[in-house]
Amino acid sequence: MPDKIQQAAINLFRDAGSDFTLDQLASLAEISRATLYRRIGSKESLLKQLANDGLIEIDPEGDVKNRAIRATRKVVADTGFIACTMEQIASEAGLGVATLYRHFGDKENLLSSFIAQMKPRLDIKSILSAKEISLEQDLRKVLNIALEFFGANPDLLKILYSMQTADQTYLRRLRKNSDSTIIHIARYLARHQKLGALRKDVSAEDLAQILHGLLVQFSVIAPTHSARKLNVKKDAETILKVFLKGAAA
Repeated sequence: MPDKIQQAAINLFRDAGSDFTLDQLASLAEISRATLYRRIGSKESLLKQLANDGLIEIDPEGDVKNRAIRATRKVVADTGFIACTMEQIASEAGLGVATLYRHFGDKENLLSSFIAQMKPRLDIKSILSAKEISLEQDLRKVLNIALEFFGANPDLLKILYSMQTADQTYLRRLRKNSDSTIIHIARYLARHQKLGALRKDVSAEDLAQILHGLLVQFSVIAPTHSARKLNVKKDAETILKVFLKGAAA
């Protein structure tokens, strides 16, 4: 492979991952598309050869967007939501700033995409919106999902629970177009209040906050300050029993 094609491909890969096109490569290498095809065969063959030669590292976890989201996670943990910049995230991801803008438009869209992955929201929402409802079974599923997620993502929890007031306000603004998990839980609990299964002298919103507090205690506070290890199934059952005993009608 000619050095000009090889270097052009490496530069494009660093900027856009495997999203670059052969037209871009031909233009950067200053050769025709037909000549490029004769020299390399296909983009996949080219990338495989560069990877085998140790010149690039193909990311098996996903595309440019996934790389950007993972980088956002690291940068936000270090600097916060407001202070982080597209330049910092691009550098952490090994991408060009132009690539981030091409994929996300602006910083707020990138942060919104990151926030969407901060909670196991879709799984929990599907459980709580099911037509056939069983309070104990549904809450058990929700607790297990939440504790598994928290246990696997301690860095995200540190981001959420160590934010400054300004970052919290900024985060709420980014979430303006989507309901948080705790809102879905409150709505679910309100349905069971109407069915007579839960006490009504405490609002559904406060019951949801109580459940959330128990989750935080077992998954964040105890492991951090008491060196207590999280046991997902056991802790989920403990939280469920305590919550239902106190919240039952």
